Amino acid sequence: MPAASDPSTPPDRPRLTIALAIFQLRSAGGLEQQCLAIAAELSRRGHQVSLLTTTEAPALPQGVRLQRLRRRGFSNHGRIAHFVADAALAARGFDRSVVFHSAPGFDVIYCAATTRAGGPAWRRLLPRYRSLMAIEARAFAPDARSRVLMLASAQLAAYQMHHHTPAERCFVLPPSVDPARLDPSVAPRAPRSGRGPVWLWVGLQPNTKGLDRAVAALATASDARLLVSGLGRDHPKARPALRQARRLGVAERIDWLGFLDNDGLKAAMGRADLLLHPARLDVTGNVILEALINGLPVVVTAVCGFAEHVGRADAGVVLAEPFRQGDLDAALAAATPETVARWSASALGYCARTDFFSGVSRAADLIEEPPL
Repeated sequence: MPAASDPSTPPDRPRLTIALAIFQLRSAGGLEQQCLAIAAELSRRGHQVSLLTTTEAPALPQGVRLQRLRRRGFSNHGRIAHFVADAALAARGFDRSVVFHSAPGFDVIYCAATTRAGGPAWRRLLPRYRSLMAIEARAFAPDARSRVLMLASAQLAAYQMHHHTPAERCFVLPPSVDPARLDPSVAPRAPRSGRGPVWLWVGLQPNTKGLDRAVAALATASDARLLVSGLGRDHPKARPALRQARRLGVAERIDWLGFLDNDGLKAAMGRADLLLHPARLDVTGNVILEALINGLPVVVTAVCGFAEHVGRADAGVVLAEPFRQGDLDAALAAATPETVARWSASALGYCARTDFFSGVSRAADLIEEPPL
């Protein structure tokens, strides 16, 4: 299993002033956590790092400064438009500037979102869409100068199709799985006996991540159990799934685990036979890779950026789009104990030769590069 990258800092590396611009810093946001991790890595390398944002930070990495910008505008998209303009102006005095939104005026764009281009024509009538799409189009235009860091190859292909962004400006980062999510004692799963299958769903956004699809699958597998991580039974976001489960008569076969720490999540993965991630949208899906490194096979929708690793590893099923509930039900019915054991061994073999940990380090390398 590849270890997390820990590059040495050459003594002759120039010390830079670096601005990282992000609209807000929420303690649980995935994008915000990536921003803070990159800030920490750059600071560790000896650079002077400042976060440009409109909010207070939950906790800043050592040596990282906060520069708070005034929040302007009356709508959410208006506030974002004002922020990226103000942040680009504030970043001019730095050696490097990075923005964590699809916005022009910075040396580097860290892009963790899907493109707003395409989709139904009615969206173009919305002021929010027109405003944010105009900002995105300038950021990814063929003659723009920002270096673009992407998280998945499918995400990059979509941006290039719509904006014709030159390939030499674009880089797909390796994943950034937290090594703390790896159980060092993990071994391939043996075929289960004496019980039905146990499925695991992980998330904080039940509709986006397809919890209703996982609950619906229980109705076609009378001996299966579903573990739900991230939401407790009493969480307001759990109510629609609870109503659905009661209506389908499967409520007693769902275990609500709540929000789990690293050890709790590893224990849940050890208890499960499959991770179900039938998401409606997921640019990456780190939980997919967290499952694979722990030998847990995955059934996932093709819209997820990291679904490609499930296919390459032969460690589960990638469901084609458009999603059909019958396809998920059939994939789960075909996941016999022997098949799950084979998928588990394939997952661990694939992860042993694949880099899932160095995304933050690679991002820092590219930020250090001279601007284009």
